[in-house]
Amino acid sequence: MTISTEEEYKNAKKIFRDEPKEFKTSKFAELEKLVKDALDSIQDSDRALILITKWALSFWSSDVHFDNGDEENVLRFRIDWRLVNVFSLSKTQYKLILERLKYKSELKLNITSIPQDGKFRINDGDNKIDIRVSTLPVKNWENIVCRILDSTNSIPKIDELGFMWPSKRKIQKSLNKKNWMILVTGPTGSWKTTTLYSILDILNTKETKIITLEDPIEYELPGVVQSEVNEKNWYTYETWLKALLRQDPDVIMIWEIRDGQTAQIAAQASLTWHLVLSTLHTKSAIEAIERLINMGLPPYILASSIDIIIAQRLVRKICVNCREEIEADSSQNEIIKWMMKDIWIEAVSKAKKEWFKLYKWAWCEHCSHTGYKWRVWVYEVLNFNEEIKDMIRSWQSSETILKEARNQDFILMREDWVLKAMRWKITLEELFKVID
Repeated sequence: MTISTEEEYKNAKKIFRDEPKEFKTSKFAELEKLVKDALDSIQDSDRALILITKWALSFWSSDVHFDNGDEENVLRFRIDWRLVNVFSLSKTQYKLILERLKYKSELKLNITSIPQDGKFRINDGDNKIDIRVSTLPVKNWENIVCRILDSTNSIPKIDELGFMWPSKRKIQKSLNKKNWMILVTGPTGSWKTTTLYSILDILNTKETKIITLEDPIEYELPGVVQSEVNEKNWYTYETWLKALLRQDPDVIMIWEIRDGQTAQIAAQASLTWHLVLSTLHTKSAIEAIERLINMGLPPYILASSIDIIIAQRLVRKICVNCREEIEADSSQNEIIKWMMKDIWIEAVSKAKKEWFKLYKWAWCEHCSHTGYKWRVWVYEVLNFNEEIKDMIRSWQSSETILKEARNQDFILMREDWVLKAMRWKITLEELFKVID
């Protein structure tokens, strides 16, 4: 099989589809017994909540879901981006958990007809675990989702994030500048803020004043002035940014560009000798340009204010305990060549079939029979050279801008993925689940 068109590529990539495997572990039964004993025997909902949170952390969960249904109430963990059923709760047990969560989060217990948001902290010895709580009215009662923010986690170094050397070089060059804007874009849960914290860790020196606006503060950074949005007290992005610029900062980190007003103020700050870091929700680096223009940011300001855009995804890493090296078959070999045709052109065209090595898994206890354990990032980093800036100012299309970026050493996210798949970190099956 030879792939020469986009349509052939779409058909061929179906060979990489795999059926998701059920998350299997005996630990969930142990947790169920502990939680239900606490709720039923002594009605200690606080102990039950602490148990659930700590066990969720032990599975590296990002969120805990309490889903209210017609027949049962289900506790679920989001583990490596996948929702996993843990166990069911009776209506009485669910009520105790709901009331405790609302009480600890300072939410109104008697209001069930409108959504509410709050947060609380669990102290585990010297560790501080912050929990963001969101309630949503549903048919029978209320749904609850808790986002876990473990502030004790160490901030990864930029070298630990998995940037390929061309992308890493662009970021390092950008950090040496005194102004401009660095944007990190991706879907919710792709750990964009973690990338920003890693960048702040490099910039955080005694000679540099850094101020952040966060919602919420996820890590505590010594030497950094950290501030938190409080919409209830009218402490919004817009009012904060105006006040911040009077605080004489060198570096500004904005948790998220949500609207045109925030984008305008952030861009203007970068043009007045500040280095601005922020996040945006788009699928790719190129789409971030369109999104900002659609927000109302004029192209001439956009082109003059942004230096690089980092697009990223957080995906499941193959389990190192049960992975096995395999040789790509002819179909897999051709689809890899197609995905990599715009980089490594000579190497790919001359490669023999056995040149490509991939990995599969056998499922084991370490990965709870899913084939994956922990996560890894994939990226694309778009640098604004003079040609790209001129294209933005003259309202050139995304396709034209992308073509110019490819004349640089711009690597698409799918190419970064394939390179990491060949380095045993991730699988091509995951690629077509996340990037289609």
